[in-house]
Amino acid sequence: MVFPSSFLRRALFLCTALLLLRPPVGAAPSDSDDTYAAPESTVVGYYAGWSAYQGYQASDIPARLLTHINYAFAMIDPDTGTLALDNPIQDEKNFAALRALREEHPHLKLLLSVGGWDYSVHFSDVAATATGRTTFAQSCAQLLAAHDLDGIDLDWEYPVSGGTAGTNHRPQDKQNFTLLLRAIRQELDRQGNRDGKEYQLTIAGAAGDWYLGNIQPTAVADVVDHIFLMAYDIHGPWDKYADFNAPLYTPSASAPHYQNSVSGSVEAYLEKGVPADKLVLGMPLYGYRYDGVDGNGLYSTFTAARSIHWWGIFLSLPHLLLLPCLLLVRQLRHAEARVPYLYGNGSFLSYDDPESMAEKAALARELDLLGIGFWELSQDRGAVLIESAVSQLDGVPFTDVSSGAWYAAAVAYVHQQGWMTGTSSNLFSPDLPISRSMAATILHRLAGSPRSGDPGFPDVEAGTWYTQAVAWAAEEAIVLGYDDGTFGPKDPITREQLAALLYRYARYQGYDTSGRASLSGYADAAQVSPYARTAMAWAVDTGLLTGRTQTTLVPGGTATRAELAVILERFAALFLL
Repeated sequence: MVFPSSFLRRALFLCTALLLLRPPVGAAPSDSDDTYAAPESTVVGYYAGWSAYQGYQASDIPARLLTHINYAFAMIDPDTGTLALDNPIQDEKNFAALRALREEHPHLKLLLSVGGWDYSVHFSDVAATATGRTTFAQSCAQLLAAHDLDGIDLDWEYPVSGGTAGTNHRPQDKQNFTLLLRAIRQELDRQGNRDGKEYQLTIAGAAGDWYLGNIQPTAVADVVDHIFLMAYDIHGPWDKYADFNAPLYTPSASAPHYQNSVSGSVEAYLEKGVPADKLVLGMPLYGYRYDGVDGNGLYSTFTAARSIHWWGIFLSLPHLLLLPCLLLVRQLRHAEARVPYLYGNGSFLSYDDPESMAEKAALARELDLLGIGFWELSQDRGAVLIESAVSQLDGVPFTDVSSGAWYAAAVAYVHQQGWMTGTSSNLFSPDLPISRSMAATILHRLAGSPRSGDPGFPDVEAGTWYTQAVAWAAEEAIVLGYDDGTFGPKDPITREQLAALLYRYARYQGYDTSGRASLSGYADAAQVSPYARTAMAWAVDTGLLTGRTQTTLVPGGTATRAELAVILERFAALFLL
């Protein structure tokens, strides 16, 4: 079945609203400008070379949210024992695009990731002898210098045991891994002295005690700049039972197979003596779908399973996109594991959403880890999950916004964007109504804060923080004022007023405003004022506004700061990404 893109876009956001169980939404302003600061902590994103073939170019990477981009994957030439590019022609094109991205975002570090699941076959061979280690290390330094990259990320999957079929192993891999890293570090330092720069060396490490038993954790940590902890694939299609890909905490209930969690994996590294400031908490931008399950899917046997990226949950699988709207698929959240999952029609889907990503980032912040990271960037087109995690990592300084609140991810998003600040240095006041002057200010800032003349309302004085915003909005017919000629800057904005402002602003920007949803299913549809009926039908059609309940719109109800934060997040995803 093929659906038109406009239908998919509307369905995506309508279903997302239902799946994430969020109330009606909103947007909010701030007194910040539109510039973006680099993340305060380390944020690593893996970018796969093959993503360019799939329509995700280096220019699509949300560079402002990252400090490191790890380009995956280079390989080992088995004949020479040297570092080699997988696809030289395409890789070099991608390198050029990444360097251009670094020009725009000078804080970025570009690392070349070596190995991965497919290309770790020959690590044991090059690490086995001093000569082999030196030869490989020298080739790493030379390739970095030749392509103006900033470091090497070693993704050996895995020393001693594990990995894809045909991977070479030796019991001595445990010690040789450290020796290989030391050889690379030495050559990178030498190359850095010649080039006048500091090259970085990082590794990707698996989640689990078995991996830590096959390396020398503290010795490795001493050599590298950081360890990217792959805190995912804790369970997957290789298991007998359906389970969570990356649960934050281990459920207490008995399970039919082994159990682990993101938190447990981090603690295992820390207990082995790896410093917290050497750990980057890796997060998945994908989940796993299991078919042929029973019960609610969790811990069930299955007949088939496969990975599915975050964007594909909604765009590549129309049945998962549409069935939630028909209430044939249940969206659940495990209270202990702190991750969402879907079950319906004999399928179970374990994935992460903005809320679970924010909670993982909060754990990294609480444990003083160096930062967070993601596999793989093209799987989150629009950077919805990345944005939520990074905002939480840098810390939304609001003590009245808990990480589990339905609006937490949206508040983090608008705060990160600079569209909304708090009511004080540490309070957001999520339940406080938004005033008409603040709503006009939001749209004014979204428009780039253009200059305007006199607002023309007797109750809007010159020189206030909202004077220019109201003047612009009135000049563009986005705000119309009351029948008596006043604007009412301090009046709380109603839901139908907000819909009208958003509709007029969307038309001003030339966005698609053609959609119209029937409001006949709402018992209070007749209460929508005549001026707002078209706008409300459009806002409901796009998913910007949903009912306060399943049968009521409450058009005259006041919009809160929390609701506006969520509406702005939806508006941005619908029109700005």
